[in-house]
Order: sequence, then structure tokens, then C-alpha cells
Amino acid sequence: MNNFAKIAQSVNAVTEAQREAGRRMRAAAEAQIALPNLLSGYATWEAMKSAIEQLRRVAPKDHDVVIKVSDVTVIEAYFIEPHAFLFQGVNNVGEDTWIGLHFSQLVFAVIHRPKFRPEPTITGFCPHAPSA
Repeated sequence: MNNFAKIAQSVNAVTEAQREAGRRMRAAAEAQIALPNLLSGYATWEAMKSAIEQLRRVAPKDHDVVIKVSDVTVIEAYFIEPHAFLFQGVNNVGEDTWIGLHFSQLVFAVIHRPKFRPEPTITGFCPHAPSA
């Protein structure tokens, strides 16, 4: 192999290494854009709202449609963007209760049941925590 061929081979190797570095940089930039959406509770928030709405459409008119988190019947749900939820409701023994959770810890159920009070209760959604 002559010197010209060796130089051309070296230039090709450097060019390919530069292209690969550029691909890695673009992939890293794309991941930085996507990462906040993957590490937030937004999808869970939307899933809860959607489940309430879907069950509200099919539940009997004389039933409440609520979220249950642990033993708490949720009256109001708050999303503290981007990671946390705050739930206000009533536990199984009738005590007013608040629960705060990171989205990765949340397990919830959406249920309908006979009315708890004379007026219907449907879990409400507030985009931010209540002010003090």
C-alpha cells in the first residue's frame, strides 16, 4: 500500500469517527428532550382523568365515581408538576385525609359506588397544589 492510500484510509477513519460522534451527540440531545416527559407524572395524571371520565359515562346516575388511593376515597386530586400528586379525601373510617405521593409510587383505582352523600361525588382534578 502506498503512502497516498494510507493517508486516504486514515482520513476515512477520522471522517467516520466524526460522523459517529455527531450521531451520538444528536442521540444525546434527543434523549435530553424526551427525558423530562419520561420522568414526570403527566401521563399518570392524564390516565386518572381519562379513567374517571370513561367510568362516569357508564356508571349508574345514582353512583359516585371516585379514585381510591390506598384506603382513601379521593375527593380532590392535585398534580404538583412534574413529579408529585396530592390527594384529599376520606379514609375508610371517615377521617379527612391527605396523601402525597411521587408518581412512581402511585397505585390507584377508579370505582363507582352508591352515593356517599345526597349530591353526587366525582373526583375533581386541580392542576396544582392548593395554596396555603
